[in-house]
Amino acid sequence: MTNPTSVSADLRDTELEARDGAADGKRSTRSSSTGDAVFEVILRGIVTGVHAPGTRLPAERELARTLGASRPTLREALRRLTEWRLIEPRRGSGIVVRPASEWSIDVLPAYLRYGGKAGTDSSVARLLSDLLVLRRTMIIEIIGLAAGRIGPGDLQDARSTLAEAWALRYRPERFPVADYAVLRSVVQAAECYPALWLLNRLAGVYFEVARPLARSIAPPDDYLVAHETLFDALEEGDRGRAVTTVKDYLERHDRALMAAVTALDPGARARPEERPPAGDVPAPLGPNAAGDFLLGHRDGEGTIG
Repeated sequence: MTNPTSVSADLRDTELEARDGAADGKRSTRSSSTGDAVFEVILRGIVTGVHAPGTRLPAERELARTLGASRPTLREALRRLTEWRLIEPRRGSGIVVRPASEWSIDVLPAYLRYGGKAGTDSSVARLLSDLLVLRRTMIIEIIGLAAGRIGPGDLQDARSTLAEAWALRYRPERFPVADYAVLRSVVQAAECYPALWLLNRLAGVYFEVARPLARSIAPPDDYLVAHETLFDALEEGDRGRAVTTVKDYLERHDRALMAAVTALDPGARARPEERPPAGDVPAPLGPNAAGDFLLGHRDGEGTIG
C-alpha cells in the first residue's frame, strides 16, 4: 500500500516541476494537467518499485483522495497505465501491479528517467545498450529490405531531408526530429509500409530517450558522408554496401554514445561490442548531463536513425 503523505508530496513535486519547466519554456504537454501529473506519480511509483510487482494499488476512492484528484481523472490515468501493461484489474483483488517482464516498451523512457529498478537488475546503461542493439538490428534489416526497392533518383526527397538535418546538427532541440525524418523518408521511398508503421509505433519511445542525449552528444562528424554513401548504394541497388555502411556507422555512433552514458553510470558495464577502442572515448559530459539523461524531457520529439 502507498504512504498518502509520500504520494501527495510526489504529486506536489510533479506539479512544481511542470510549473518550473513552463517558466523555462521547457514544460511538456504531457505534464500540463492534473491528469498527467497523477499519471506520472503512479508511473514513477511503479517503475521505482514503490508499488512492487504483484502488489495491489489503494482502492480508487482512497487513491483519488490521496492524490487530490477527481475519480474520473484518476480513472483516465489508470486506463493509460493499463494500456502500458503496468497494472491490471483483477476480480476480487483490485488493481494489481504487473511484473516488469509484462510491461510495454512505452515504459522505457520513464524507467530511464526515474532510474527505476522494479523487477529488474538492469542499470540505465545496460538498458540503453540493449535498446541500441535492437535499434541497430531493426534499421539494418529495414535498409536491407529497402535496397531492392529503390532505384536511381528515388531518394531525392531523402537527400533534401538529410541536408535539412545536417543544417540543424548544432540545434539539439530540432536535430533529432530532422534525423528521424531522414530514416523515414528512405523507408517511404521504398514503399515498405509495415516498416513505416513499425517506426511510427516505436517513435515515441525513441523520441523521449533521444532528446536529453542530443543535448550532450553531437552528431558524428561523418553523419553527412555516411548517409550520402548509404543513399548512393541504395539507388545503385548495392544491398551489401548499403547494409555495411549503415552497420558501420551505427556501431561507431553507439560506441561513442555508450562511452558517454557509462561515464554517467560508473557502476555499469557496457556490452563488449559497445566499448570504444582506445583513443575513441569522447570528452566527459557536462555536470548536468546525468540529470538531463535520467530525468529526460517529455515533449514527444527525438530520433530513430
